[in-house]
Formats: sequence, structure tokens, C-alpha cells
Amino acid sequence: MKTLTTLLLTFILSAAFAFSIEFDKIDSTMQTNIDATLRILQELPKTTQNVPQDEASIQRAANQIFILFDPIFDYTLMSQLALSQHYKTLTKEQLKAFNASFERNLKRNFTDKLKLYKDEKMEVIGGDKPKSNRYNLKTSLILNGKVNYITFKFYDNKKDWKIYDVDVLGVSIIQTYRSQISDILAKSDFNALLDSLQNEISFESN
Repeated sequence: MKTLTTLLLTFILSAAFAFSIEFDKIDSTMQTNIDATLRILQELPKTTQNVPQDEASIQRAANQIFILFDPIFDYTLMSQLALSQHYKTLTKEQLKAFNASFERNLKRNFTDKLKLYKDEKMEVIGGDKPKSNRYNLKTSLILNGKVNYITFKFYDNKKDWKIYDVDVLGVSIIQTYRSQISDILAKSDFNALLDSLQNEISFESN
């Protein structure tokens, strides 16, 4: 007989893979997920000069947030866009390795930022359709008392809308990755790129 933990994990995974988001539900779904994210972050242990950050708690919180957003992000397309013209030069094995490393890097960078945003406020403002199969959803983030904006860029994947890029405070994550990846491949090889994804590349512009 399956344990309760196994049953719960099976339910979470099946729900994630079965999840799809229709256009008219993008705003409400994102606001629901954002609200859930903020509740998760608010439950993180408070840190002071005498109490260091609990990295294990931050990772657990990140994993909970990934369950909410993984079905909405198209990590494979994001990695392809980040590679740009280099995409066609890689073998299937190299692409598989890059896609996995890219997703891990993206999530690691996101996890590192959680400690900065856990006490902030964020809400959906609304969006626009620059093309029939594109939708840019603007959200506001109050950071250190100042209003900033994060834009989630969606595309229509057979009526299942997915995120393919995010503008963070006016800077495209994909363009930032693309610039760093191009610089690395211009000077070195694919293995060096994988090493950089493990240690150096960030979705923040320098």
C-alpha cells in the first residue's frame, strides 16, 4: 500500500503535468500563485544579526513555489531563446545537458533572490497583447518602499499559455542570459558554458 507521502507526491506531480492555463485565466491564475508565494515567503523564519538565514527553509520554500509555477514556465523554450543562434550548433545530447543546466541555474538564481523579496508586496496590474499569440502581464513589486515592475511574457502554446521570458525591473532575463552565453561561447567551448551555468551565470545584468 502506498504511503500518504507517496500519494501526495503522485497527486502533486500529476496535477503539475495536467495543468494548462487558458488566456482568460492568466491574470487570475498568476495573482493566485503570487498570493500563495507571498504566504510561503512570510512563513520563512525571521533572520537577525544573531540568527543566520536558514538555507534549508529557503530551499523548501523555493520548492513549494516551483510546484506552483513550473507548469506555467516553458523552460525548454527559454533555454533555446537564451542560446539564440548557437542552438542549431549543438547536438541532441548537448541540448539536453544545456536545458537541464539552464533550468537549474534559473531556479538557483531565483532561490537566491527569495531572501530579498520575502517581506515585499506584489500584485497583478494587467496586460496587453502585442500580437495575437503573445501576452505581456505586468505586475507591481513594492521593494524598499518603491514601486517596481515585473512583466511576465506569455505565448500561446496551442491554447495553453506559457511564460517564455520575464522582464525584471525593466531587464529581460532571456536577453541577459543570451548576452552572457554568447560571450562565453565566443571565447571558449560548450563544456565551459556548462561550468559557467553551474557557478557564474546569473539572470541579473552586470
